[in-house]
Amino acid sequence: MDQAESLREYMHRHQVQQEKKHNSRMITIASGKGGVGKSNFTLNFALALKSIGKKVVILDLDLSTANIDILMGASSSGNSLADVLHKRKYLFDCIEKGTGGIDYITGGLELQDLLLLDHENQVFFMNQIQELNSYADFILLDTGAGISKILVDFIIASDETILVTTPEPTSIADSYSVMKTVLQYTSQAPKFRLVVNRARSYREAIDTSRALKNACSVFLKMGLNTLGFLMEDAHVQKAVRSQSPFYLSYPNCEASKNMKQIMYTFLPDMEVNSPVPIKGVRGFFEKMLSLRK
Repeated sequence: MDQAESLREYMHRHQVQQEKKHNSRMITIASGKGGVGKSNFTLNFALALKSIGKKVVILDLDLSTANIDILMGASSSGNSLADVLHKRKYLFDCIEKGTGGIDYITGGLELQDLLLLDHENQVFFMNQIQELNSYADFILLDTGAGISKILVDFIIASDETILVTTPEPTSIADSYSVMKTVLQYTSQAPKFRLVVNRARSYREAIDTSRALKNACSVFLKMGLNTLGFLMEDAHVQKAVRSQSPFYLSYPNCEASKNMKQIMYTFLPDMEVNSPVPIKGVRGFFEKMLSLRK
C-alpha cells in the first residue's frame, strides 16, 4: 500500500467515525536541548496537518522564549491562557490567526497557578478549555527546551510526545535523558515518537534513530518509534530569516517533502496504534493538576 492510499484509508475511517464524541488529541513537542528546531517543526507540522483538512491549534507553552509568532512573522494581540485563567478573557478571544490560517494560543501562565485559584475560577477555566475539544483535532504543545519537571508533567499528561533531536551527540544524549527522567515519575512509559532533524544524509538519520532506539531498549526497557527524518535544507533557514514557514514558502523543497512523509506516517499510525481512549483537552489539564499537587 503506498502512502497516498494509506492516507485515503485513514481519511475514510475518520469520516465514518466523525459522529462519535470528539476529543482533541494532545501532542507534546519536546526536545532535550535548545536549538534543534523544535518550534519550527511544530509550526510546519501543524501546517502539514492543516493542508489535508485537519484542525490544529498550537499552544505556545515555552514561557521563556515563546517564538511561534516570530517564526510566522505574525503580530499577536497579547491575549493568553493566563487571561482565561483569571477570567479576563474567554478562550476564543485568545486564539490568534497566523500564517496560512494556523491557529495558536500563547500560554503565558505557570500551570501551578491553577492550584491557587478558587473553585469558581477553576471551573470557569476548565469549561473554557473544554471548548477546544469541539474545535480542534490536534493540540500541539510547543514546550520549553531542556529537562524540567513541568516538561515531565506535560509528557505524562499528553496523549503522546514527539521528541525532536539532531544527529549531534549532545542532542542524542539529552533526548535520552528526557525519556529516562520521565520514567522516574511514572510506572507506565508514555508514547514517544522520534523525529531526527537536520540530518546531512539518510544514513546519518537512520544511525541517530538506531542509537536512541537501542539505548531505550537496553537501558530503559521501552520501545521508541521513529516518526520520520528532516534533512538539512538551506530553504529552512531562508524561511526562518524571512519569518515564513518553509512548508508554505518552499513546498517542493526536501524539508517540505520530508514533512509530508512525516504527516503520512503520523495519521494512519496514530489511529492503528492508539487503542487507549485519548484524554482530550480537559483530561490533559486535569492530569496536570493532579501531577502538580
